Amino acid sequence: MGQGLSASTGAARALITQGTWTPTFGVQGLDVSAYQPGVDWQQQWTMGARFAYVKATEGNYYKNPLFGAQYGGSRSVGMMRGAYHYANPSASSGADQARIFVQSGGGWTGDGYTLPPVLDFEGNPYAGQTIGGYYQGNTCYDMSPAALTAWARDFSNTMQAMTGRLPVIYTGNYWWSDCVGNPLGFGDNPLWLASYPSSASNSAGPIPASWSSYGIWQYSESGPYTGDSNVWNGDYASLQRFAGVRLPTGSFDELSQVRSGSEVSLRVRGWAVDLSQPQVSSQVHVYVTDPSNVTTGYAFPSDKYRLDVNQALGFGSSHGFDNSIRITKSGTYKACAYAIGRFDNTLLECKTFQAFGVEPPVGSFDVLGQVRTSSNVSLRLSGWAIDQANAASATWADAYVTGPDGKTTGYRLTANKARADVNASVAYGFDSQIAIAQAGTYSACLYAIGQYSNTALGCKQFTVESNPAPTGSYDTLSVVQTPGAARLQVTGWTLDRTAPAASTPVHIYVRSPDGSNFGYAFAADKPRPDVNQAIGTIGDHGFNVQIDVVRTGTYSVCAYAIPVAPLSAGNTTLGCTAVTVSQTPAPLGYVDSARIQSLNGQASIAVDGWTFDPAIPAASNPVHIYVTSPDGNRTGYAFAADRSRPDVNKAFGIGGNHGYSTFTPLTQRGPYTVCAYGIGIAEFGPGNPLLGCKTLSY
Repeated sequence: MGQGLSASTGAARALITQGTWTPTFGVQGLDVSAYQPGVDWQQQWTMGARFAYVKATEGNYYKNPLFGAQYGGSRSVGMMRGAYHYANPSASSGADQARIFVQSGGGWTGDGYTLPPVLDFEGNPYAGQTIGGYYQGNTCYDMSPAALTAWARDFSNTMQAMTGRLPVIYTGNYWWSDCVGNPLGFGDNPLWLASYPSSASNSAGPIPASWSSYGIWQYSESGPYTGDSNVWNGDYASLQRFAGVRLPTGSFDELSQVRSGSEVSLRVRGWAVDLSQPQVSSQVHVYVTDPSNVTTGYAFPSDKYRLDVNQALGFGSSHGFDNSIRITKSGTYKACAYAIGRFDNTLLECKTFQAFGVEPPVGSFDVLGQVRTSSNVSLRLSGWAIDQANAASATWADAYVTGPDGKTTGYRLTANKARADVNASVAYGFDSQIAIAQAGTYSACLYAIGQYSNTALGCKQFTVESNPAPTGSYDTLSVVQTPGAARLQVTGWTLDRTAPAASTPVHIYVRSPDGSNFGYAFAADKPRPDVNQAIGTIGDHGFNVQIDVVRTGTYSVCAYAIPVAPLSAGNTTLGCTAVTVSQTPAPLGYVDSARIQSLNGQASIAVDGWTFDPAIPAASNPVHIYVTSPDGNRTGYAFAADRSRPDVNKAFGIGGNHGYSTFTPLTQRGPYTVCAYGIGIAEFGPGNPLLGCKTLSY
């Protein structure tokens, strides 16, 4: 094979070859190279050859120029055929030579008549020679057994990745033992044993340690067939199976855990190629055994972009898979990925993964309602939540509440209240109240919060009705005159039935004659037993308020009852009334008498009379006495008309004290004039009228 050298380690072990006999078992075949031009393939078929191997490449420097003709010629007469590569480990790496081999025709397809590729691994054909100034080394390529073993594995692994088939290893027992060290671990590579007995025999001799038997035996390098003569160790059907189909290949790169919200999945990632049709994106089947020992299969297309696979193997970039498999429980998962082919399937690998925190939080949004008291209204949210990844501890429920105004606010509710219906030993319940400030429809959405994910518990709506507006009555509007002031007096009552014990506010809005507006706030906190009895309530609900006015004219006065209960339907208009503030009449009065009298040697003018302000008849108003002396000086004196005058009261139908009796001292002789003026005390009086004058002489 190769350059025609023996696969033994030297002449001492060379066997006498012959070209007339064949083993009495198996299927006959041959192998050829450029040393055998012009092979009569029909003749070889007639002689009984049913398979052929053709040399394609050697090292990293040689391609058989007759490869195409020999490869096609053998097939043209019906033979199964394959290609072999003559190794030169000192020339380049095993992977490099494998790629060159495949690119030069040493690939494999599952067409049923292409034999697996072959690594011709034998003694250095250039041992002891110097070629091109470079010494070629000894028969072991000047390499250690470990280095040759590693080289063969590199070649073998690369071929399997590129073709889906482990290469057949062609070698001789003695060279393999002496140079490679007769290693173990190549038993999955079919063996093509080179061994030439000295006489007709069905025994191939000793077999290297990695194998228990051979697949092909090269029993002669000089006939009866052209090139080297070989026998397949089996029947024709088994040779067909050996040619087989091009199995799928690939890699199961990753089994991991991924999260998306509350969902947890196993991520399965890798690549797969059906080598019988590498241009097509194939499938991968993943069988997942869950912690309950239940196995489920999943089929995924291997059509994801994998430039690295294409760069390494040249099969195109769309052979990757990267998929998620939803899981619902923590524990150990086993996943086995198979590359699916047209003719057969290949187990890529089985991986295990310990999934954690898989179970999402669970819970229930039981109630969205309301809690109402006379002083506040709240939304009530109740239910339960469990973080299954940390079930020994209380978790939370997050509430997102959208009010009638469209504004959404978030709240965190601690789920740590007893819920015996959910769990008797751990408290998982929540029952919370959220104060609200307006009536209308509320929407609440709840989420159970977990260490690793959250779970939506649903949304509910609830319409909060308004409390009724307060009721009441605007009873009277009047003008009240007091000394030095005029006031609007407003009376009535108001009640907020939602909070009947509370005194509600009342707001009074006054529009003045000049168009200006003023508002006043009062408490309706005066006793009104008539109201309480009539409507069956308690508390103080009356109002009787006074508001100063500073000018005459018509005033419009409106009263509003203000609710004290929350979420009231609004303020209640109790009514509007107009009242006119007019100028008041001047005071009335009279000088009954004026005289001169002496007391303890002091002469005085004594004046008696009465006066009152009709606008405030119950009040005692002032009286001013003006005395003009004989020298023309005029002096005024102020007194209060506060003496009892029942005659006056009776005559005018008034109350109070309105009489006066004054004394002013005299200091000179002569005529005096005494005048009395009634002084008005109402806010809008016309002035101070003269009550009378008297002339006296002293």
